[in-house]
Amino acid sequence: MTADHIVLWEAHRGGGGYELPESTPIGFEYAWMLGGIPEADVTATSDGYLMSLHDGTLGRTARNLPSDLKDKRISEMPLADVRRYDVGSDRYPEQAVPAIEDLLVRLRNDRRREIIIDYKSAPLEKLAGLIRKYGAERQVTLATTDEEVAAHFRKLAPEVRIKIWLGGPASRIMERFDALKARNFCGFEQIQLHLNDRRDPRNPWRYDLSPEDVRRALEATITAGVLLQVLPWQFEKEDLFAILRLGVRSFAVDYPNKFCLLAAEYFSSGWPKPIR
Repeated sequence: MTADHIVLWEAHRGGGGYELPESTPIGFEYAWMLGGIPEADVTATSDGYLMSLHDGTLGRTARNLPSDLKDKRISEMPLADVRRYDVGSDRYPEQAVPAIEDLLVRLRNDRRREIIIDYKSAPLEKLAGLIRKYGAERQVTLATTDEEVAAHFRKLAPEVRIKIWLGGPASRIMERFDALKARNFCGFEQIQLHLNDRRDPRNPWRYDLSPEDVRRALEATITAGVLLQVLPWQFEKEDLFAILRLGVRSFAVDYPNKFCLLAAEYFSSGWPKPIR
């Protein structure tokens, strides 16, 4: 990670969910068209189909969902029922929940594309088998906060990259980070740190993790040959610029277009200025 450019950026929840509806066909295409890597959360239906849906239910994202289905688990619904409901928006309607297999087809059709699959609940053996079926091992990163899940999946699909994400209070994040560092990050390729707002208007640095925490984590991962990624849940220009100045070059974001525009502004600052 020596070049001064964005090595990797991830569209959280398959496109963010703020600029476009989350985990939808249009959201995934949006992320790919912007040059990012969308994230697909994986869960299973009652008839065994692996779906890209963050929640265990359709209650938050589906439009015109009958009240008796708002709390019904996806694991209790067959594919046909899950696909019956629109998870789009007024501007982008008629969006069905994508199956993981739908996304892997897109990877097979364009080997330049990649995807991050965030494990929620699904048979790991089936997920590994689908990835092998489409020859997408080198296009997929499995994300999880559970090191046992990650270790098991590494045995099932050794060519798939593994990302461990660390969330919660800053002290807990750094405690887990240091434990992973002591074990050489268990051979996993990526570590993601959540940047939660600290809500202190007196401090220009808005996040719970301090700049020193991020800098220390970056130095440790570079030494180990591991990619460090941060997920700033909210950011404005000054926030993103402050993270970039620390040397971070991998992000997960809920606002892909906003991120791209601000990153372009940051990296354009060193170009020649008009002669006055």
